[in-house]
Amino acid sequence: MRTIATMILAVVPLLVNGQMRVPQIPKEDLALTNRQAIEVFGALRAVSHRCKEVVFPIYSFRSRIAYGVSIGKDRVIAKASEVAIQAHLVTLNKENESVRLTVIGAYPDHDLVVLSAPGLGAPAAQWADSSTLEEGSFLTAIRPDGEAQAMGVLSVHERSLRQADQGYLGVAIDPREMGEGVVIASVFKDSAAHKAGIIPGDTLLKIKGKIVKGYYEVSTMLRRLKVGEKPELLIVREGKPRLVFPTLQPRQVQQYESRRMKSMDGEQNRVRSNFSNVLQSDMELGVEDTGLPVADLEGRIVGVVIARAGRISTLILPGEEMKELLSKEPQEIDMKQSRPIRRTRRSAEPMSNDDREELLRKLQDLLEGG
Repeated sequence: MRTIATMILAVVPLLVNGQMRVPQIPKEDLALTNRQAIEVFGALRAVSHRCKEVVFPIYSFRSRIAYGVSIGKDRVIAKASEVAIQAHLVTLNKENESVRLTVIGAYPDHDLVVLSAPGLGAPAAQWADSSTLEEGSFLTAIRPDGEAQAMGVLSVHERSLRQADQGYLGVAIDPREMGEGVVIASVFKDSAAHKAGIIPGDTLLKIKGKIVKGYYEVSTMLRRLKVGEKPELLIVREGKPRLVFPTLQPRQVQQYESRRMKSMDGEQNRVRSNFSNVLQSDMELGVEDTGLPVADLEGRIVGVVIARAGRISTLILPGEEMKELLSKEPQEIDMKQSRPIRRTRRSAEPMSNDDREELLRKLQDLLEGG
């Protein structure tokens, strides 16, 4: 596996959103790189069978809008905010036959919807524990044909997007770069930092034994800490080091949702702020690639793509989270009597105000847990 991983790291930048990108490679190295790429894709195909058996494209009329993963009993699970308000949802089974999809339930806190797929006949995905992965571990999103839609590495390990779950130190940091360590610009009253004796002008040098370098690294490390945690912080005051152990407090914030939007990094999916746990990868995927199963080098399904949060930022719901979630029944929802919000050219008549209000209410319940 180490040999395969080494080869993969050499060619990971080549595959982006299912397309090959050719970097500037010296001519004398090109043949070797091509041979390694062929070996890598061969190795991936050998371990991708678990994924390709359970992943299915989801179409609205002729446009693919997402993917879904089989959870057994002729049901698939997909990203709710991408598929729930679309018309005429269908998928293709492994015999390339059209199968009609119907929304039957949801897991609102995870932006997931359950769809019935009569006659799909697919096995349920076997979710693996992602906690054994280390940052830098190789990951790939697998399509129904067994090929990789994208490859990348685990860039941020499992963390909560619920800001109320994230530990709050209560300091403002001087954003100016100074090499090792950052300067505390201010300390908020009654915060964890204030109670631990941290004062403005202190230099924060280490968090849990790791030297910090710059504002963004410190901010990222602090967001990974949990409420109630007592991290060891090494600060320097007037040239003298001292250790402090603040008890991190919860953030007092309002819940928000980032709906699909366009930015300099391209179109992004809706990202719910109350995801309890997500992984982050540098895989480059499109907004229509949510629902793809994510595998490690052993072919284990360690998660499912839930959002494109940036050009090189893909959010993944971990396998253990999916396993626990699917052990519970989804919230039932009946959308059969409502027409879709997004009209198409095939729509024969406009939606009435009553129909629109009814569907909006149902979707609010579905996506916001009302």
